[in-house]
Amino acid sequence: MKRTYIIGAVVALAAACTPAEDIRVTTTGPERVKISCSGDVVLSRDNNTYLALTVNWTDNNNVGTYGVAGAPKNSTVNTLQFSANQDFNPYTEYQAATGATSAQFTAGALNTIAIKAGMKGGVKAPLYIRLASTLGSNITPVYSEVISTNVTPYSVDLSVGHVLDKDGNDTGKTLKKTADGIYEGFLGVAGWYNWFLLEGDGTKWGNLGQDGKQFYISSAESQWNMWFPEPAGCYYVTVDTGKGEWTALNIPALKIAGDIAGEMTYNRSTNSWSIATDKTGTVKVTISGSGNRYNTTTGDSSFDSEDIGFGGSASEVTFGKEAGEITVDLGSGSGALNLNLGSMTIGSGSDKPTTPEVPVYLYAVGVNDGWTNADWDFENYLILSNESKKEYTGVCNINSKWGYRFYTEKDNWSGFYGWTEGDWASGKLEADKDSNVPAPEVGLYLMQVSLDALTYSNSTFESVQIAGVGKDDGESWELVDMASTDVAGVYETAIDVAGKTAWGFKIYLDEDWDKSFGCSTDMLVWGEDGIPLGDEYIGTRCQFTVDLCKGTCEIKKL
Repeated sequence: MKRTYIIGAVVALAAACTPAEDIRVTTTGPERVKISCSGDVVLSRDNNTYLALTVNWTDNNNVGTYGVAGAPKNSTVNTLQFSANQDFNPYTEYQAATGATSAQFTAGALNTIAIKAGMKGGVKAPLYIRLASTLGSNITPVYSEVISTNVTPYSVDLSVGHVLDKDGNDTGKTLKKTADGIYEGFLGVAGWYNWFLLEGDGTKWGNLGQDGKQFYISSAESQWNMWFPEPAGCYYVTVDTGKGEWTALNIPALKIAGDIAGEMTYNRSTNSWSIATDKTGTVKVTISGSGNRYNTTTGDSSFDSEDIGFGGSASEVTFGKEAGEITVDLGSGSGALNLNLGSMTIGSGSDKPTTPEVPVYLYAVGVNDGWTNADWDFENYLILSNESKKEYTGVCNINSKWGYRFYTEKDNWSGFYGWTEGDWASGKLEADKDSNVPAPEVGLYLMQVSLDALTYSNSTFESVQIAGVGKDDGESWELVDMASTDVAGVYETAIDVAGKTAWGFKIYLDEDWDKSFGCSTDMLVWGEDGIPLGDEYIGTRCQFTVDLCKGTCEIKKL
């Protein structure tokens, strides 16, 4: 590892560095030593949350610079400087935390540094690094010798801002840069959706990080997620980094008038509005509505209403406060007229309004806050077991402080089902009912919900079995006990697989033939047909591991 001594400090890169020479320190004057560092760092937007670089130095917080003595501990200010040029013209810098002796940079953070330091995306080149140390703003800093490592940044598009999810991962969605530091565009989001905005130069914007400061933004490390208000749906978003604020204009409905008239339907997954029509050829329409704007003044609990409308042409739709007539060529027709907010175009399309699909998962939110001592999350779920009746079944390890609710979409805090009557074992639900299902005692429970009948039930079980593997005649079906593990809801057993049944295998509860999971190893579905067993397992001893809480089954040859 290459090291640089400065005022008693050591700087080292954790990036494939190897010593090129012995390190020696002079006994008088500022301690310096020449070093070199080799190693390549290739950055990718897909891995921008991964650790890419670590810089370490020894503690130099008890020393003085020329003309200063007896400085208090931790009075030294250490700043890492980065540049694409060895003479550090220009450079960008990172101020280390007080008393810190190291700094770490993710791929996204290092890419930002590299681009700001003057490096080009997609081009491997040296990134030069040095440490500047000083005891005050009026004191000339003392610099370390320069070290470098080869870095290949990823290219950035300065014309858009990238929408990141609550964990900092790229969602693939963007906002268009309409002016210096201003980004705008339509987003389809869930209720209370949490997000960040990443500029092309790598600057990440989030909430200011102070209570009561909704819609104020900051690029500081102390930032929080930004969050949308509760209504899920269509929003026109404006982020103004110069003013340090953002706004969210919710559009709950749109009306179309002219040759086609009626209410349009919003599809959040495609970020488009549509209306069914049998019209063909050229039509003239106007599209208008009313929007609810949330900003720094209103916060997330109230809004200001304003008229909105679309205009321009079919190939370049515009958005503003008034609607203009748009001429659209529907050709031979497709059954629908679509307004695509991603491309800002309108025309004939296949995105017809349809009956919403029944979600595969139903999230039991609040069942585990007693285990984690954290806020509610979407980590526990039931799996659709009867689509026509909208029935869901699953196993949850319940330890709930305040009771729980059921949500139909992950991370969407709107569209829930709350408690209306009953106890912990069974009862009734109601859509958007602001009350929690009573929590049972701590433990594993089989949970069953019908969104058609609006009912729920919870029951305990004592044992888990597997059946449908082991016999050589391929027809026998006997129950084999599975042992519990240290992980709640996880059971396992080892079996000599001499054959398999024609119906696959199933997982049973309490040796009851009417209580079983089937379907596949990736998704255990209550009451479903048996899980297929591959021929590659026949004649081998296998470990079967079932995770009832996640609804999965793993088969591993021993």
